[in-house]
Amino acid sequence: MHGRYLIRPATLDDDPEEVRALLQPVDFLDDAMPEEIIDRMRTGWQLPPQFGTATLLLAQEQPAGPLVGLAHAIPPVQWLMEMQAGLGRPLCLLLSRALVELEAVSVADSARGQGLGHQFVDHLVRSYTRQGYQAMLGGIHTHKPHLASYYEAQRFHVLSPGAPLVLQLPVGQIQWPADASMRHLARPLVPRVSYRAGVLNGLLAGPSS
Repeated sequence: MHGRYLIRPATLDDDPEEVRALLQPVDFLDDAMPEEIIDRMRTGWQLPPQFGTATLLLAQEQPAGPLVGLAHAIPPVQWLMEMQAGLGRPLCLLLSRALVELEAVSVADSARGQGLGHQFVDHLVRSYTRQGYQAMLGGIHTHKPHLASYYEAQRFHVLSPGAPLVLQLPVGQIQWPADASMRHLARPLVPRVSYRAGVLNGLLAGPSS
């Protein structure tokens, strides 16, 4: 709960049109993603447990007002499954329960400047940390440079445009795919994971692996 707003998980009863309006300003690399998120909400879809947890949060004016914000996070399952041939399925499944991607944070104009975006990120960080996740990844478009300082204030490391993020694993290194129009974000969620000079170290190391 955040003052006049309630932050909660999306439900089958939420209005797809309100959610679609909140997703419209978000720059997805995949144009089909907004409708996919809405379809998941409408059908009650959940990620199979072996792949981890997907989360769609909504912010609503109290007590039963309109939706004014959303946040969506999901493990990078598609990318990891593409890595199966090289890494093996068991390691990819471990990574899908260690890495989560912050895909979208959106706040309506009427609710901006009140800390809702930070509340969304804090909520997701707490939730995924409790579930044993080790790092949160994300990306921002280079044509929105103001977002760099916003996410740095949220304890994310913001990479240079187009720079790959290297993930150091016990078996070696892999690269989170880079795009010239994007800047990677990385935030360790546990003390043994750290970031330095483009490398996220310590993933899958220690007792929880």
